[in-house]
Amino acid sequence: SSLQRLFPRPADAPAPRELPASVIEPRGVLSDSCPSYGRLPVPAATSCGLPSTMAVALWATLLLCAADFCLGGYTPPTKYLIVSNAKNGSIGYVRLSREGNLSEVTVLIDRDLVHPQGIAVDQKRQLLLIADSELRKVVSYGLTVHEDGTLGVDEQTPVAEDISSRWVAVDGPGNVFFTDEDNSKVWKISAEQVLDGDTKPRPVFAEVKGDGAGSILAPGGVATDNFHIFWTNKEQGKEVGTVMKALQGPDPSNATGAALNSQALAKNVPKAYGLCLAMGNLYYTGTEKNVYAVPAKGDGDVVTVTSELSNPRGCAWDGESKIYIADRSADGIFALPLPSLSLEEAKVTRVARFDGAFGVAVFSSARSSLAGCALLPLVLACIMAAASTAA
Repeated sequence: SSLQRLFPRPADAPAPRELPASVIEPRGVLSDSCPSYGRLPVPAATSCGLPSTMAVALWATLLLCAADFCLGGYTPPTKYLIVSNAKNGSIGYVRLSREGNLSEVTVLIDRDLVHPQGIAVDQKRQLLLIADSELRKVVSYGLTVHEDGTLGVDEQTPVAEDISSRWVAVDGPGNVFFTDEDNSKVWKISAEQVLDGDTKPRPVFAEVKGDGAGSILAPGGVATDNFHIFWTNKEQGKEVGTVMKALQGPDPSNATGAALNSQALAKNVPKAYGLCLAMGNLYYTGTEKNVYAVPAKGDGDVVTVTSELSNPRGCAWDGESKIYIADRSADGIFALPLPSLSLEEAKVTRVARFDGAFGVAVFSSARSSLAGCALLPLVLACIMAAASTAA
């Protein structure tokens, strides 16, 4: 059967245990000519061989759910590129086409923002996070996919206040990290703070005064892998470090600086902007046309992955095979294919036009016709209850 093909019995599994005849034989049967219903004790009606109405409904639900899955009821996720325009304070989006067709951007947010730059998506909680340096806030919007496939947001909610931040990132548990270029700090709002509405950030890393090694100086883009924090420096990158790495730490509120446990992954350019993590590599944008990549483990060299852009800023991984890069001067979003093996230079392709593109993020929405399967636990519970009653 289809279910047996999906869940085959292992070859080394023991033989099925023989059950007593009282369990194998169907109950409530009036004639020896009535058919058997298998090993599950299914209650029978007063007429020969017909299960009760409840049992029929339960079995039908299970069979329809399994058939829907086996016949391709699942729909691949729909992905959206979300992009910020720091010039006019707006946020737009495009629905990504698997055919790679050039798309026009639809306005998502056109009010209540002043200078939005870095953006990030909390996929699990379906939140759009925006760092607005002029608003002096990091804010969030709930994301919704409408029936027609368009994207919508709810009201603006402050995540962190009284902070001039240009870049933001979020990890799997929902902790929000953002950089403070003016004060050379990386700040954090914990997932618990987000839920509680506590908008007072805690410092994660700060510049150590008088320490010649530095490690953080005018930080730009920020990324996280749930264990480490990565950031770019926008000043003295060749001395301090263009791309830095440090552990998140058990208690960031007590951290005074990053110099004790930070590592410079790259020192190739004096200034870098956006930063994103993909397949174990960190991609970051330079001041001119270049995008670079370096292994996040710190065990490899910097590679220039493209020199075809004009003024690259933010970048984001789609979770599959591409990096998307916002180009502020070229007014668009470009796709960069990930290498199959080692880091190497690749050709970029424009996927959307958007004036003043600065920050970029990817939002994925999975749609499925298996709505009935959401009741599967209840269905199974009912079957067990019916079986217990029949026994």
